[in-house]
Amino acid sequence: MKIFEVLLFEAYFDDLKVAVLDRLAQFVGSDKNEISTEEFRDALASDGFLMSAEELVKALEQMDVVQSATVDTITPKGKIPNDMVDPEQELDQVDVGAMAGDQAMSAVKDDLPQ
Repeated sequence: MKIFEVLLFEAYFDDLKVAVLDRLAQFVGSDKNEISTEEFRDALASDGFLMSAEELVKALEQMDVVQSATVDTITPKGKIPNDMVDPEQELDQVDVGAMAGDQAMSAVKDDLPQ
């Protein structure tokens, strides 16, 4: 392989990584935990990156930007696969505004002369 070919391949891979990260950011913003590999592949194809599902899975594994990637689904980092999510389990909601107000009042009371 010639130096020019190596540089061209590295530039292509860098551009592919930018496109993958952009598309992952779009999908992670939604409430899906998993992305269809075919849907993701179509999105990349619209960006000019034509590849098979196997090539995409291999590229995603080399980039280390996903938790898991198969020919069927892609799970971005920080997402839990759908089969591991317990719909019965609800997270406690924290009232951040109330916490900030309490902290502010505490700080004001500490600054008042005793």
